[in-house]
Amino acid sequence: MRCLLILVSMLLVFLGSAILAAETPPTAEKVPFIKPKPDWDRFLILVWQYQTDARKDLDLYKQAGFRGFHIDRGAGDAATVEFARAQGLPYYVDHAADKGYLHLTDRTGRGAVLRKKSVVPRPYSLADPKTIEIMKDHLRKNVAVTKGGPVVAYAFDDEVSLGVFNSPCEVDGSDASVAGYREWLRGVYGSVERLNAEWGTSHKDFAEVRPVSFEAIRAAHTAPPFAKWNLAPWMDWRSYMDTQFSDCVAGLARFTNTLDPSAPAGFVGGQQPATYGGYDYAKISRSVQWIEAYDIGGTCEILRSLWKWPERRPYVQTWFSAGDAKRDAWFLWYYLVHGNRGVIAWPDRGGSWFHWKGGGLAPFIAENAETLREVQGDVSKFILDPETRFDADPIALYYSHPSIQASWVMDVVPHGGSWPNRSSSLDNDNQTAARNRVAWMKILEDGGYQYNVVTSDHVVAGALEKERYRVLILDRTIAMSDAEAAAIRRFVEQGGTVIADCLTGVLDEHGKGRPKGGALDDLFGIQRDESKGYLGGGNVTEIDGELYSKPFMQRLRYGGALRHKGAVIYERGTTVRPLAPRMPGSPGPGDLAKATATVEGADMVITNKVGRGRAVYLNLTPVAYNDLGQRLGPLGEEWRTRAAGLAEESGLRPRAKVRSSGQPVPLAETLYWRTGDTTVLALVRNPPRNASTDDAGVLQGMFGDPLDVEIALARPVTNVRNLRTGERLPDGAAIRAKWKPWEALLFGVASPAP
Repeated sequence: MRCLLILVSMLLVFLGSAILAAETPPTAEKVPFIKPKPDWDRFLILVWQYQTDARKDLDLYKQAGFRGFHIDRGAGDAATVEFARAQGLPYYVDHAADKGYLHLTDRTGRGAVLRKKSVVPRPYSLADPKTIEIMKDHLRKNVAVTKGGPVVAYAFDDEVSLGVFNSPCEVDGSDASVAGYREWLRGVYGSVERLNAEWGTSHKDFAEVRPVSFEAIRAAHTAPPFAKWNLAPWMDWRSYMDTQFSDCVAGLARFTNTLDPSAPAGFVGGQQPATYGGYDYAKISRSVQWIEAYDIGGTCEILRSLWKWPERRPYVQTWFSAGDAKRDAWFLWYYLVHGNRGVIAWPDRGGSWFHWKGGGLAPFIAENAETLREVQGDVSKFILDPETRFDADPIALYYSHPSIQASWVMDVVPHGGSWPNRSSSLDNDNQTAARNRVAWMKILEDGGYQYNVVTSDHVVAGALEKERYRVLILDRTIAMSDAEAAAIRRFVEQGGTVIADCLTGVLDEHGKGRPKGGALDDLFGIQRDESKGYLGGGNVTEIDGELYSKPFMQRLRYGGALRHKGAVIYERGTTVRPLAPRMPGSPGPGDLAKATATVEGADMVITNKVGRGRAVYLNLTPVAYNDLGQRLGPLGEEWRTRAAGLAEESGLRPRAKVRSSGQPVPLAETLYWRTGDTTVLALVRNPPRNASTDDAGVLQGMFGDPLDVEIALARPVTNVRNLRTGERLPDGAAIRAKWKPWEALLFGVASPAP
């Protein structure tokens, strides 16, 4: 196939540029890993050059403890490169491919794609070789200058997108893009007959296929039954555009490597996983060598999981100061112990950090000078060493991008025809798939567990068995292929536990409803009666974005919903299904599935033993766990107890529990990093954080005063050392220390432990 594509490409070049514009973008293979330079062997704060100039403010940088900055573009800025080399200051290069091509601006036509209901061409189409060549020309000029200094990474652009952030933009309807889409469909379906069977169309040839906007299918997808839904004509279009976007940035990464093979290439300002914008992290993670992504929708843990050892690609955060030294210190410690290699600092909070009210450092920055130095010091090397591995429990959390797309369709029902106005910021706050994912992350973390995010590709390839996972959590996995379902069945039959919350596999991977029920209904031992509805009975939307200005709990459409111990039951018509007789020795479910409880005919927490494993269908939604009051109240306790019980039945127990004065410490997270014969145990505060793309975001919960804590370990440890102070601590089954909750504690212990 690759040879054929090469021959076709050569033929198109021969025929001329007009035909070349219609060339199909190649499917991107994983771009090579580039090990971070010695300049980036520890946590690094890179100061964005806004209301500051590192050359003029160098003394203030040294006073505060900053040891890195950024260069914009680079062409014609050899003096700054020489300054950095002379001072030993690492930098990253932003807008290396210029601004306005991967990030549309007013100049490059963002107004032409926003708030449109039909498919429109993208100004500067990423399927047009001319657009790619413009960006490559900028890369040539900028890299030629900046590679001469201590550059640690190249960013093509900031807040890149197919359209505008995550806002609904139905691009790219240009001729070149549509031609590529048709060839992509041919590769997916093989024949137009198979496409017609999936889409419910009657195309005679792929040449007749046109992209389908959401507006064209919206009216038919506002209510159950999901068995009759068919989102495939639109979801395939969205999936192709995600592929086009990831292929584009992969091509730019490879090209940048030819100019400077020593530093990774990627982008900054990454958005949360979303239906629009190009943010399918299963694809993006394979297409860049580093990234700065806002921690919205769990991107930090997604990247930590997909970029785990042996290819620990750098991921960083943007640090918007909160104007409060404690909150800023927490931010830096939290993201260090979660594996971020640094932060990009936006040096303004009501005024420049370096010229605060006429001169000097801002007080909230000056107060943190010791912290700024420490997080960038030797203590960070333990976590960021290329050979260090995140030591998760054998728990996998599923990442399904088709499910994100399908869930978005449910989210936008209240908007009606105004769906194009659902801005990126509104989606960040009200995307049910993201809130569901983060809820599971926090439930596990609060219960003392760590996990890895896995994609469908991983699961189909057998990663669950190869990497010895014991538990797989299907979080709002609405869309699922037959291959995924088969792989999950194998995992359970071989002894694994699968836990699903709701709506599992009711659509196939293209978004077409399954008339006979969910793809894994037989595994869970359930049957569905969609006539009874979902949630309150008359709606499929869980978070109502039309209520964006109201507190989170008031946006949840739970009126009339059934509940079990405070948790909302999602599927009103799901019950245990009696198993049909089967031939002795044939594969299939074993014991009869059983439900923990039944509320008005709806069963929940249904457990089915299959082979050597088991399948658990909760029929509950965890989304309310995002609210701090719910998380710290009876509902939160119920979710943690339920999750811990299921984990313990799979042989998993928390490796550590944090107490103070004999009582559990809420919002305390323990993490583990392993290198050589040492395990690093980190303790950090884990409050809810509603991140933002242009500010510090909302950090819920106060830090309180320093407290004496005891970290009770499941197994005794030896050679215990406080990595921040160097103090040697007693061996045993508990570590005791004074904890400032706005900082992190880090201990080194002998492996294998705890």
